[in-house]
Amino acid sequence: MKALNFVSRIALSLALAVTVSSAVPVMAASKSTVSPAVGKPLQEAINLLKSGKNKEAVAKAQEGAAAAKSPFEIYTANEILINVCLKVSDFACAVKAVEASMASGQMPPEDKVQHLKILVQVNYATKNYAKTAEAGTLLLKETPNDTETQVLVAQSYYLQKDYKKASDSLRTIVRSSDTAGRPVKEETLNLLMSSEYELKNDAGVESTLELLAARYPKPQYIKDLISMKERGLSGSSSKTSLDVAVIKYNVGVFSKPRDYTDLTELALQDGLPGLAKKVMVKGNADGVLGKDPTAKDRETRLLNMATTTATNDEKNLAKGEAEAAKAKNGDALVKFGEAYWSYGMYDQAIAATQAGIAKGVTLADDAQLRLGIIYQSAGQKAKANEAFKAIAPGTVSAQLAALWKLSK
Repeated sequence: MKALNFVSRIALSLALAVTVSSAVPVMAASKSTVSPAVGKPLQEAINLLKSGKNKEAVAKAQEGAAAAKSPFEIYTANEILINVCLKVSDFACAVKAVEASMASGQMPPEDKVQHLKILVQVNYATKNYAKTAEAGTLLLKETPNDTETQVLVAQSYYLQKDYKKASDSLRTIVRSSDTAGRPVKEETLNLLMSSEYELKNDAGVESTLELLAARYPKPQYIKDLISMKERGLSGSSSKTSLDVAVIKYNVGVFSKPRDYTDLTELALQDGLPGLAKKVMVKGNADGVLGKDPTAKDRETRLLNMATTTATNDEKNLAKGEAEAAKAKNGDALVKFGEAYWSYGMYDQAIAATQAGIAKGVTLADDAQLRLGIIYQSAGQKAKANEAFKAIAPGTVSAQLAALWKLSK
């Protein structure tokens, strides 16, 4: 319905060479006049239209168009025919009239865009998607930044199951919108994702999910993106598993007791009891833990272990960091930075991690990832993005960084 309403607005605003309020010049046919055989029925069509007799007006306008011989007559008759056909919602008639008018060679250049818009909108509304794409392509040559037309062309390709052209068109919309600083609609990104899915292009689906999760951070988008990336990261390392689990925890997709206890065990194994304690405390506070009698003993042991270990660990952080500073490289300092982060001590975490990177580290990408995570957790997103950008593209750390950007 939206498309049809748009067509009606176009019809009302068309700068017609002969409008419904003007008389048709009736005399011997010449370059810029019409013959009586054409002019008389056209004038009658105008009068009928003015009196609200739209169907009768169509018949008379068609009579005039059928009698038209010269290019000017063809143009004049079809301009009136466009208007009356749209008035009665005879869209096939309107399309033929627009095409004939444009083919006459008499149309002023400034009217071309409006007529192409009619072709795009009417063909789309009547499900003639091949013609929509054809007219839309011509229109975009005249108005390359017309996002509405770009979307209709892309939708037309999609509905014809030409998913490659649909994807290419939609990615053009994303690029041009980003360049112009215009937001890309959520439904446009969803259509792009669907196109990539139909093409069985997992990388395309994933990259589009990244856009959706970043610009429209709904839980389902984030959950789906994490699931996709997790499949690609499976088997990387226990550290990667820990990162993915923490991201899930942060974005709120934990729902089962096992989610909390598994993350707690991973955190304890990685020497992050502060994180382990925080997770268990939250699980209990949210009412997720402590419900299953068969798991209660295990959950209690994990909470006690995490609490005791965290208490002892936190007391010795400063002393341990001082020892780490004496090492030849910065690996231990980066690890202490992560420990500070787990307790929410972000200033100390940043200082220790930066000092470690400055000394030189074995895993440079992972160190930059840790620094970015700390900045992200501290609410310093610009600095987090700087740290993430320093990671080599295509690495596991880079994939994790893309997910961490979604984390709270």
